[in-house]
Amino acid sequence: MDRRQREITEIERLRDSRVITYVTGDRNPISARIGDDAVRPFFDVLREMGPTENLDLFIYSRGGAIEVPWRIASALRQYADTWNVLIPFRANSAATLLALGADEIVLGRHGELGPIDPILSIQHRTGAPGHPDGTPLDDTINVEDVMAYLRFVREQVGLTDQSALAESLRRLAERLDAVGLGHVYRTRSHIRDVAHRMLTSQQSPPGERVMETIVETLAARVYAHGHAIGFAEASDIGLPVVKAPEDLETAMWSLLCRYEEDLKLREPIDPAERVSDTDRFVTETPIAVVESSETLYEFRGKLDVRAVRQMPPTLNVSLSLNPQMPSNLDPSELPPEIQAIFQQIATELIPLAQQAVREALDAQAPLAGIEVNFRDGKWTRMNPTDGDVNAGETASADKSA
Repeated sequence: MDRRQREITEIERLRDSRVITYVTGDRNPISARIGDDAVRPFFDVLREMGPTENLDLFIYSRGGAIEVPWRIASALRQYADTWNVLIPFRANSAATLLALGADEIVLGRHGELGPIDPILSIQHRTGAPGHPDGTPLDDTINVEDVMAYLRFVREQVGLTDQSALAESLRRLAERLDAVGLGHVYRTRSHIRDVAHRMLTSQQSPPGERVMETIVETLAARVYAHGHAIGFAEASDIGLPVVKAPEDLETAMWSLLCRYEEDLKLREPIDPAERVSDTDRFVTETPIAVVESSETLYEFRGKLDVRAVRQMPPTLNVSLSLNPQMPSNLDPSELPPEIQAIFQQIATELIPLAQQAVREALDAQAPLAGIEVNFRDGKWTRMNPTDGDVNAGETASADKSA
């Protein structure tokens, strides 16, 4: 981690600024997202840094909760006369929304923004193959997909008959109930409101027409959620983007590579491979970082991968172990203390034998699935001078399913 501190200090020297980094890892299958839990570490880092004239936010993220960027941007504005965002590679979705509040968006050679069209997690009870009616089903839906369907019905199909429109809405309601549709509308309005407030919070905000172009382009006119918006496209719609000079671009990319190495972002974990020899794999790992040249917070937890075996529902393992005596020896003739020793041996052997039988049966039982969980996650303050504590990956494994 001390290597990251040196990289951050070098960027501060090149920019004549103070730097805060926010990295949410995208290592499969334990990717992190921008979340409300990161706001508190941000406050601590800012309070210890104190007010500054120029502040840079170095960010790498695939996105997250849309209500968080405004809180972070407001905090940054309280502590800095000018704050800018440094993007060496990905700043998608909610990270793009956060970047809209910056006075300047500094893009590295491979820096990219993305659409801010939100994706909702919903639960509905309509029937589906393999699920009886009324079974709750978790689902995701893109807010703009709903609006695109309505525009398609009106503009492309050209439906004007009220009964036909009502039938189209009925079909939509088969996917989303009334509350879900209301949630879609509120979220769509909310994302535009936040984007507008972000742009307005800049030291020199763009005019209303430019703001409208930026918001509508990012929220609706980019038709693929994963579309990468580079320098030329961002500049065309009016965003305050600049290209990083060569020395800064090199320093930004070097710091990103350091995070990739420390968080193992380019080393995906294959759950099936990890439980091929053992039914459980547990490893402790950081998945997100908020950091300055003096202060470091990591979001750390345990990845827990378990093999789920299809065991017989009425399986019982019962063993009776009796140590065998020589044929010419009558156990009743042995001294009581010797008899007690033999009985203790038998008592201790039974649970060990039962466990061995269960493990053998587990290993031979068909694999029904794999459970992947990230547990005990929390933000932890680290000592930036402890060295490369993240260089290794501690893991434990056992046979319990």
